[in-house]
Formats: sequence, C-alpha cells, structure tokens
Amino acid sequence: MSSATGQAELWASLMQGQALLADAVSDRLEAEAGIPLAWHEVLVVLADAPDGRLRMQDLADSMWLSKSGLTRLCDRIEEAGYLSRASCPTDRRGTFAVITEVGRAKVSEARPVFARASQDLFLQHLSSRERDALQSAMRKIIGANRAHLRKPERADDPPQASPKR
Repeated sequence: MSSATGQAELWASLMQGQALLADAVSDRLEAEAGIPLAWHEVLVVLADAPDGRLRMQDLADSMWLSKSGLTRLCDRIEEAGYLSRASCPTDRRGTFAVITEVGRAKVSEARPVFARASQDLFLQHLSSRERDALQSAMRKIIGANRAHLRKPERADDPPQASPKR
C-alpha cells in the first residue's frame, strides 16, 4: 500500500474497527454480566495474576492506562466490591490492587459472555487464515514499537492519550 490515501484508510479502518468492537463487547458485557469492558479487563488481569494481586503501576502498564486513569477506574471497581487495595510491604509508596472473591465470581460470570461476544462480533467474520494473518501482523507491529507503547510519565510531561476504554 503506497498511497497516502490507502494508508489513511487503513488507519481509519483499524481505529473504527477497534472502537466499534470495544463498544459492542462492552455493551454485551454490561447487559449480560453487569460490568463494562474496562472493568472486565482489569478483573481478568487480576484474576490471572499470582495471588490475584498486582502493583497498581504494573496493572496500569498492562492496561495501557495512565496511573491516574487506572486509579479512577479502580476506584469505581472497588466501590462495587470487586477489588480492594493493599499496601506494598516493601515500598511505602506502592499499592496493590487485589481481586476480591466477589470480583472472582464476576469474572467467572463475565468470561463466557466475553467469549461469546468476541466470537459473534469479531471472530466469526474472519477465516482461520485471516485470524492467523491478523495476529501475526499485530505481533509484528507491537514488537517493532514496544519501546514506544509505554513511556514513563514525569511531572513535567504533558498527559499522554490513552486508548479508549
């Protein structure tokens, strides 16, 4: 693809597809499991973490959110009773996000909803070959740009845009 128009169309398709899928999957999760996609992503990461806990900074990095954005998201999830926070015993400034038993139950309820939504809204529209090609292309792009995905934030840096969640 050499034309600037073709490149812009590809970029627009990627962004539109991601936004449409995220919104549709989130709507399905909210309707059938009572949580939006962003909550699901946080809870799944915590449920799959050793001891169901991660340092807030590590969780923010895995979610591609700023620390402040994750803090606000976790505030809402904590209010619902799906996670709690614990102090880090080795670093007074560090805090862990910890999935609760209620949060684990919510993940168990939401995982099949997410799987069905992924299948219905995304995977069924691609052949096995297309899925493999898409996964290969995304791995290549992520690998080539990994150094740019998360830049350390400093107090004097302007806020960075985060993916829509």
